[in-house]
Amino acid sequence: MKTSLFLIALATGGAAIAQTEAPPASPPTQMSAPGNSAPQRDARGITVVSDAAEVPAGWNEAPRPGGTGAAMNERPAPTPATEEYRICSRTVTDNCVQSYERGRAPR
Repeated sequence: MKTSLFLIALATGGAAIAQTEAPPASPPTQMSAPGNSAPQRDARGITVVSDAAEVPAGWNEAPRPGGTGAAMNERPAPTPATEEYRICSRTVTDNCVQSYERGRAPR
């Protein structure tokens, strides 16, 4: 059964239709030449010289306007409280501060 299904699929299959459209153009790349003015030496004393490398498009661009300029892993500085909060209790659970946290400065 499996063999007959395989042979039917093989017999009905035809050649793929050729694509008439050209593939989309890839973004231009830049070549980055290394600084080989003072090459390093490996453990055997052989000088190590780097080849030029392809740099993807947009990698070495200046930041676009409107950006913050901060690193992606930086957290924003905490803002101080603008109002005085009550101490939390069994009945007060919203808009309150735990008693052991009152008066602590942010890190």
